[in-house]
Amino acid sequence: MTPEHENYVEYLIHVGEELTGISLEQLGYKPRPEDLSDDERNDLESWDLEWMESVTPEQRDKSLFQAKLLAGALWEASAVLIDQLFEDIAELRGLDEVTRQDIAGSFVLSGLPPRHAEKYDVRFAQKFLVIATDMAGALVRGWTHPSCVAQELAVRCLLDQVEVIQDLYRLDLADGWRGRLEERMLEDTDSEMLYQNAMDGFEGDVELNMQLGLAPMELKDWFEPFNDSYVPAFVH
Repeated sequence: MTPEHENYVEYLIHVGEELTGISLEQLGYKPRPEDLSDDERNDLESWDLEWMESVTPEQRDKSLFQAKLLAGALWEASAVLIDQLFEDIAELRGLDEVTRQDIAGSFVLSGLPPRHAEKYDVRFAQKFLVIATDMAGALVRGWTHPSCVAQELAVRCLLDQVEVIQDLYRLDLADGWRGRLEERMLEDTDSEMLYQNAMDGFEGDVELNMQLGLAPMELKDWFEPFNDSYVPAFVH
């Protein structure tokens, strides 16, 4: 491990303490059974407790380190995501019209479903920035499921950025960390269909959407709040 890499890992461990909206257990830490509350223990099946008791101290220590490292990577990724959205907006302001090539060369908007790329104009990017900022706040105040389709896509962009940080600094994150976070942070992964070429046009198929129980996913619906959710006034 180079000094630069070691310093960055220490930095991530430090800033990860700010991420209080998702617990270390939800990030992969394997606690000791005796560290659980009575309610937490009662919620577990007997085989869960047996598995927890089988975890060695070394495995537990490594899971704690990796969970703290993931917390830091999420925190850093959220800051990078917001900063790069400002950069994307500044770039869009200088364009007479938006093309797919423009979006493909952007920092964050390039991670959104490409079928609508030419519609990701300044106003859209500003709304997405607000939704992404609201999502980033939930990393501190307490995570809740995304409020709308756009926020589900913002979660995807956030996890993409964590992967960039992981690859760039060769972080020793736990295997399967992304799947674990998607399960924790998303109510479902229906919005992934927006990236599938085979599903092109499904958003407008009312009968199919009803059969699958999907939320409306046409572009005009991306910022509409799900049931029992809210979105900031700016995105309306």
